[in-house]
Amino acid sequence: MTAVTTTTFTKQKDYWAVGLTHFCADALTSGRNLVVAVLALSMGLTNSQVAIAALLYNVGNALSQPLFGLLADKVGPRLLVIGGIAWMIFFGTIAALAGEWPALIAITVMGLGSGAFHPAGTMVASQVNATQRTRATALFFVMGQMGLFAGPILAGLFMDVWSRPGYMAMSLIAAVAFASSWQWVVNRWEMIEAQRTERATIKSATQSRTVAYVLPLLLTIISYSTISMTVMTFMPKLFAELQFDISYVGWLTGIFMFGMAIGGYLGGLLGDRFNGRLVIMGSMTAAIVPLYFAIVAPPLLQMVLLALAGLTGGMPHSILVLTVQNLFPGRRALASGLALGSMFFGGAIGSYMPGVVADNIGLAPALQGMALLPLIAAVMTLVLFIQERK
Repeated sequence: MTAVTTTTFTKQKDYWAVGLTHFCADALTSGRNLVVAVLALSMGLTNSQVAIAALLYNVGNALSQPLFGLLADKVGPRLLVIGGIAWMIFFGTIAALAGEWPALIAITVMGLGSGAFHPAGTMVASQVNATQRTRATALFFVMGQMGLFAGPILAGLFMDVWSRPGYMAMSLIAAVAFASSWQWVVNRWEMIEAQRTERATIKSATQSRTVAYVLPLLLTIISYSTISMTVMTFMPKLFAELQFDISYVGWLTGIFMFGMAIGGYLGGLLGDRFNGRLVIMGSMTAAIVPLYFAIVAPPLLQMVLLALAGLTGGMPHSILVLTVQNLFPGRRALASGLALGSMFFGGAIGSYMPGVVADNIGLAPALQGMALLPLIAAVMTLVLFIQERK
């Protein structure tokens, strides 16, 4: 037996290295929305143009993830983990210091680094004792969600003091994660070889799944991911237009993402104890009311509702990723890339529409319309539940 199969994941240094890197990568991602909000005001960008910038970032992130995942399955995750965060640090620094158009381009191109890191990082996080894999994967995603929570808060505080150049402090923090991954992340060739053997001996589960199963799963993923991406993209712009302090805007966005972080871990725990489809249906149904009223609620109630919307809206994350991984035995990085890529791509396409609608009816009503998304996810999950019971 290898150390991977006998050591608890909490003692694996490479696990915590990719966890820290996940935190920093997602903090850079969520903090970038404040940079875009500042650029939108100074450049006079419309909601549709902001949506296009977000679309390009997320599509580049999404479409690259399966390719990077396939590469990680072949050559190991180390290069992609280190290279991904280095890419984000470099272009994040340019976005902080360059002129408006170069900054907008840099903050958009930064998404490719996220695309490289996520499937490789998930691969490292899943190289643990099989009995601990669900909990380890859920905690890994929580660290990313905590980055999404902390990113806008930290970026807001830095940018309150130094304006857009303050975003460079986010890159300096991420440099610690780069050093950690450089030191501790290694290619565990025994695990990579074991996955290759698994691919050779196990018939792919995709052959036993039909379009009638994959389509509702895909619609569930798209509906779920569109919620968080739309909030991250447009809520900072909405509150910036209302003349809120940029640090307060960061707190509001961060509270939602903190709720998603806690919800993601709770969802993983509940998914181990109960049927994952029931967990998704319940959480998505519970997200409808707080999501609808949070946009227009008074300040204190708004914080509570955003936290509840994030908590309930974040529960499906690890369940959905593991569902896709189960369709591709022996290809964890590729499966993670497909799952996360689908989330980013579906969320990118989905979050573009509120920007177009907002230019016609206003941003606040368009964001309230997102309450339909968890309803769609709940219905599609019910379809999956019925199919699995047959």
